[in-house]
Amino acid sequence: MSLAGKIFNVVHYVANKVQRPAVILLYHRVTDLEQDPQELAVSPANYDAQLGHLAAEYNVLDAARFMYHVKHKKPFPERSVFITFDDGYADNYHEALPVHAKHELPGLFYITTSKLGTSQELWWDDLERILLATDPLPLALKVNINGQAWEYPTDSFAAARKTYFALQQVLRFSTPDVIDAVMAQLHDWAGVTAEGRSSHRLMTWEELKVMSQSPYVTIGCHTHRHPAVGVLSYDEQYKEIATSKTLLEQYLHLPVDHFSYPFGSRKFLGAKRYYNADSIKAAKALDLKMVCANYHGQVHTWSNPYALPRILVRDWELPVFKNKMEQFFKY
Repeated sequence: MSLAGKIFNVVHYVANKVQRPAVILLYHRVTDLEQDPQELAVSPANYDAQLGHLAAEYNVLDAARFMYHVKHKKPFPERSVFITFDDGYADNYHEALPVHAKHELPGLFYITTSKLGTSQELWWDDLERILLATDPLPLALKVNINGQAWEYPTDSFAAARKTYFALQQVLRFSTPDVIDAVMAQLHDWAGVTAEGRSSHRLMTWEELKVMSQSPYVTIGCHTHRHPAVGVLSYDEQYKEIATSKTLLEQYLHLPVDHFSYPFGSRKFLGAKRYYNADSIKAAKALDLKMVCANYHGQVHTWSNPYALPRILVRDWELPVFKNKMEQFFKY
């Protein structure tokens, strides 16, 4: 283990001796995929087993109760867990929600609004569709990214996969307009349309409305176009968050008090960050009550309610998940 990892464990060990923690779990998808390079999908079978274990062994809190403890600095009940989802994939409604109903467990679903009710995929899925699911491809990709020429090899699947990950890292720190321009170039280059795969679509507005009426669901916002908000100006961040919040409230006729940062990690590249002080300022200005990030950690009464840590869950079978959960409450 690295020195940083050892320090991390010691700090959290001491914190947990002072006060028992709560853990926020982060999911994205519940479905079976042919390929999943981002490892965002948990199979329905594994998700069912995971929620069964949580129902039997942990205190799974709903959004209102979890927020009460966060906002009022009240210690959490022992082994408290909060389940969250990012993005708004259609499988959240079709495959995750029935599992929540079966186990009677609540979850908070953060929704990106720009592609709801469309056939278009979120840009990282569209990038995968073009580079990893289109055959044949040209031997090399030449693309203009915000005025700069880039060239990547695509003469084999291995090369295309390497290009996929390299280009994804660049686009993560790009504005939505730049991302849209790059994806339009890739569509032309590969000879494909912007029409996405049904397996990767987001919910329709009608599906989201039905889902929002479930007693096991709370809806939060997740920006309109899913940028790393930290690369945007304050006004741009405010608009991205406000647009998603407003659209959701207008259509669902429900208050939206929760938000999560797209990507949301503390990692950064130079001055480019996934979120920053302006992000928190915008969330407060929009009267959002609780905001989740995406860095590994536990929640205590002293945690920042506008940058709460979450732990990403992978497609773990039950024995692995059980072991992971025990670890999550120790370090």
